[in-house]
Amino acid sequence: MFLNLRNSIDFFLRRKIHFSRINYTEKNENKADLGFSDFEVKQENYLLNKYNFEDYKNNSTVANYCQNLYILNLLDKYLFVNPKEKISILDIGSKNWYYVRSEYSYFRKYCTELQLDGVEIDAYRLYANFYNRLEVAKFYMKGLSGVNYISDDVRNINNTYDYIIWILPFVLIEPHRYWGLPDKYFNPHNLFKHAYSLLNSKGKMFIINQGEHELEAQKNIIKGLNFETLLIDNIFYQYKYNRYLSIIEKE
Repeated sequence: MFLNLRNSIDFFLRRKIHFSRINYTEKNENKADLGFSDFEVKQENYLLNKYNFEDYKNNSTVANYCQNLYILNLLDKYLFVNPKEKISILDIGSKNWYYVRSEYSYFRKYCTELQLDGVEIDAYRLYANFYNRLEVAKFYMKGLSGVNYISDDVRNINNTYDYIIWILPFVLIEPHRYWGLPDKYFNPHNLFKHAYSLLNSKGKMFIINQGEHELEAQKNIIKGLNFETLLIDNIFYQYKYNRYLSIIEKE
């Protein structure tokens, strides 16, 4: 009860005040020794060449580069895109959108016009350095055409999309509360139902969960739909818990 009250007050103040330092930046770090295995080096070179990702390797921190390689590898391995003139993508729960370069580079290869929207309900959450998520996202998005960061509840979005990416949705109440969101926003079934309604016919949703407990909760939400679930290989970036990928295709 007390945690929900505190989260509600803090969340209200964040959305009202929008406090943040501005002009967030990161400096490039040397990538000479990333500690990759022979297999990872081979896969890295493949991704760099296929998606013209070399420039980002030379203009990023080590951690962010590896995180983007991790996502780019997942998209390349599991999400099969039909090339066409325009492709629309929605990323739900984008946080500071540290991985936007991987999404952009992947989808941009398969179209001439790209619409990539990221939506984050808690865009004004502050970090210890006094930058909020939105300001950090602006840095990662810099120079990317057709990319938009939306500070809002996904349930207020009514556009339709060819692809939806949802990394670590809140399917359990404990993580939802831990990250400072009021209980009234916790309704995973309703959120998924709305997100699914935004998919175009034959569209695909790409959901990543961590840990077996969250995976089972996710499966309960999407049961009855056309989906497959896979254990994700830990390549390029190591996470504490196993991560699972569910791919849902709309009929």
